[in-house]
Amino acid sequence: MGNIQWMYGHEPKSLPDEWKQRIQTMFRNETGEEYSFESISALLIPEWAGNMLLIDQGLYPAAESLLGLLWALPHETHGVRVAAFVLDSKHQSCGWGGKAWEHLLEISQKEGKITIQLEVKAENIRAQEFYKVRGLKVVRHLENYYKSGLGYEMKGPI
Repeated sequence: MGNIQWMYGHEPKSLPDEWKQRIQTMFRNETGEEYSFESISALLIPEWAGNMLLIDQGLYPAAESLLGLLWALPHETHGVRVAAFVLDSKHQSCGWGGKAWEHLLEISQKEGKITIQLEVKAENIRAQEFYKVRGLKVVRHLENYYKSGLGYEMKGPI
């Protein structure tokens, strides 16, 4: 496990196709959501210190080295929006998600951001608990946001 670490992430559109396929697989396996290469490439995620990829250095640069990602972007005047956050199941509940979250909050605070928000599937109880422990609350129900059903918008302080 010593070869695994969070690294600054690049814009989704700049990733090789093999990496986009790995991202597709992770989202399908961990959240049930389907993303096309086009939808991954079209995410308006800027290259900034709030974006991270969880990488197994021993496997890099192969796509299999990608174990997770956190993509966020500045949102509104004083906010940050998490656009995508997923970890391979073998690396969940090991502290990796918490480390990424703390880093995102630190970077966001330095940029004067005061709120963070995201969307999560209503059936993804585990993710909701992760966010609730970190101060986020459900602020809105999102009908038809996800193909598979109801979603929630969650928001909280940084």
